Amino acid sequence: SLPVVWLVKYMASMGRLERRLFMRFITGSPTLPAGGLRRMKPRLTVVRKEAESPLTPDDYLPSVMTCANYLKLPEYSSEENLRKQLKFAIQEGQLSFLLS
Repeated sequence: SLPVVWLVKYMASMGRLERRLFMRFITGSPTLPAGGLRRMKPRLTVVRKEAESPLTPDDYLPSVMTCANYLKLPEYSSEENLRKQLKFAIQEGQLSFLLS
């Protein structure tokens, strides 16, 4: 899907600190295992986060299940919205544990 393409593009553009924050957001750990993403157990999984009416996907932040390396990503309407919402979630979601 287009949001996954935008996600990969955004991940590729991240600096070192932002990558560490992203990994901590996704996995609960700021670093990848030796061997990188391909060695993650369980593997990183990205799924669509469905919007509930009357809200739209742009109204939602991405959420994660850190124990499963599972990213729930709304189907954002633009790459700019994905970057804005993901950046906010990464920065504000550090060290918090919430059920989603």
